[in-house]
Amino acid sequence: MKRLIPLFFGLLSISTYAQLSPAVEVGAGLALKHSEGFYIPRYTVSGVNLFKGIGLYGTYEHRSGVTFSDDFNGDGTYQRYIVGANLTMNANLYAFGGLSPIGPYGLGGSFGKVRKEVGLGLVFNPLTLRLGYSNWVGTTIGVHYRFGAKSNSTSYQGSKKRNRGTTLWANAKPRVDTVTIVDTVVLKEEVIKEVVREVEKPLELTLVATLYHQFNSTNYTAESMARMEDVVATLKANPSQTIVIIGHTDASGTEAYNYTLGLNRAQKLANYLVNEHGIPATQIEVRSEGKQTQKHSDDSAKNRRAEVYFKK
Repeated sequence: MKRLIPLFFGLLSISTYAQLSPAVEVGAGLALKHSEGFYIPRYTVSGVNLFKGIGLYGTYEHRSGVTFSDDFNGDGTYQRYIVGANLTMNANLYAFGGLSPIGPYGLGGSFGKVRKEVGLGLVFNPLTLRLGYSNWVGTTIGVHYRFGAKSNSTSYQGSKKRNRGTTLWANAKPRVDTVTIVDTVVLKEEVIKEVVREVEKPLELTLVATLYHQFNSTNYTAESMARMEDVVATLKANPSQTIVIIGHTDASGTEAYNYTLGLNRAQKLANYLVNEHGIPATQIEVRSEGKQTQKHSDDSAKNRRAEVYFKK
């Protein structure tokens, strides 16, 4: 068990800072085998991504009618309270670790006997599978339901080529606000495999409009919102033109995070044009330059933008 604590903090040190929405998980599971030969039901409540990817959880273990050496009051009831923290590493994975602060094997006694656990949460929204290991009870497993969960987006790493683009191939309107670039796209009640292809950066792009965004967000500034109708009118007046939307960010944050943020900004506008104004999805290409392109302006606010082009 002593080796598991450095392992847990090692996972925290190599994790990617995940800026995801807070969520609450409620679930149950089992400690599969106590050192004295019985399983124990577990009930857990977790707050995930409460602050910069960090969350808290509490677990209650209870089983009656068992015999074990530390049953000090002799009532045949085993119970432990475990509290700890979790750290989100990406949209599909978080690490957790905790200990038992109270009771005969709590922090008031010998730390060597304190119940300690580490583990991983595998997120399949809205369900999460928690796998862990703890001294005294061995392997633990649980299934949680996540409230406040949003659809997971694929994390784009900095190794991706900057000139990689994605063309929308949906013939029906998606039921979500933003078509997220993932392996599958939910369209009404069907799951359709998205077509992802390499698109060579065109030699000539004609700038149509630049829309600015709020900090670390896909929301537009008030000025850009006021211009949206004029932008749409220009695009609809040229129905034969292929539209290229490129998302950009300011210089703060990692390459990987900014690539995804830029892509989400471009994708939100593409989805709006398809859903609200009937522009064919096959006519729109979505890209991200993140923070890698030449600086657009000394004003960071001017770098948080989505640029709309006609492709020649």
